[in-house]
Amino acid sequence: MSGAFQRGIDAYAAGQHYEAHEFWEELWHEETDDARSRFLQALIQVASAVHKIRNDVAPRGSLNLLGRATGRLAGLPATFMSVDVAHLQRDIEVARERLDCVLAGHGTLADVPVPSIVQREELPMWPTPDQAEPLVPHGARRAWFDRGLACYHAGEFFEAHEMWEEIWRDERDGQMRQGLQGLIQVAASMYKICEQKKPAPAARLLERALMRLRTCPSSFAGLRMDVLVRSAELAHARLLQLAQQHAVEFDRDLVPEMQPLLHRLPASDEPGGEEPNI
Repeated sequence: MSGAFQRGIDAYAAGQHYEAHEFWEELWHEETDDARSRFLQALIQVASAVHKIRNDVAPRGSLNLLGRATGRLAGLPATFMSVDVAHLQRDIEVARERLDCVLAGHGTLADVPVPSIVQREELPMWPTPDQAEPLVPHGARRAWFDRGLACYHAGEFFEAHEMWEEIWRDERDGQMRQGLQGLIQVAASMYKICEQKKPAPAARLLERALMRLRTCPSSFAGLRMDVLVRSAELAHARLLQLAQQHAVEFDRDLVPEMQPLLHRLPASDEPGGEEPNI
């Protein structure tokens, strides 16, 4: 869990504000502690506001987001979960004042400073809720994953999505969660285009999947991640094209690049020739 939080911090520092938003939103959905929930939501709102400002999308909405973030940070300690909250609050106020001037016709969005997220101490281990009985018994996880893979290859994308999601819900390793969620989003993207004929939502899901899959090891879950990422990038480009054309048809035979490829690594390529852990 702390790994996902830190990846959000790193993405934000690198100017990848949408990606930071995604990392933190995943944590926020599962958070039960009120203070951590408010803190995460504030960071999500700041990242979303900056993304909108930098891409000139609804800047007045960005002003509202920054104001709501300030409200959620109120009452937190000066340093919380390694972040200098007081510094962030001051930066948000400066950004709000400048954005207000821009909206009044003085200056441009490029003049609005990005609130900085400064870490003052080592990030503590992110607390996790008590683990309930797992949906999938530990010894059955590999078989469950493989059944999802078989469903995906058979074009049963909703079923693949469901099976992988049940594994993901019990997973506590940050890197494994990211990879599984990427696969879930790939399957959901294919369901959106094949069954619901919605290329734009499918493209957005695949964009989020790629963000996660690009961070995975080359042999994640025994899959050829290089092949998956390349084919998903091609599929994403094609989906964007279909969305712009307002197309509603999907023909797997005519557009084979639409479906990201989930190819297994040969067993000999796994460490010790063993089956990968799930």
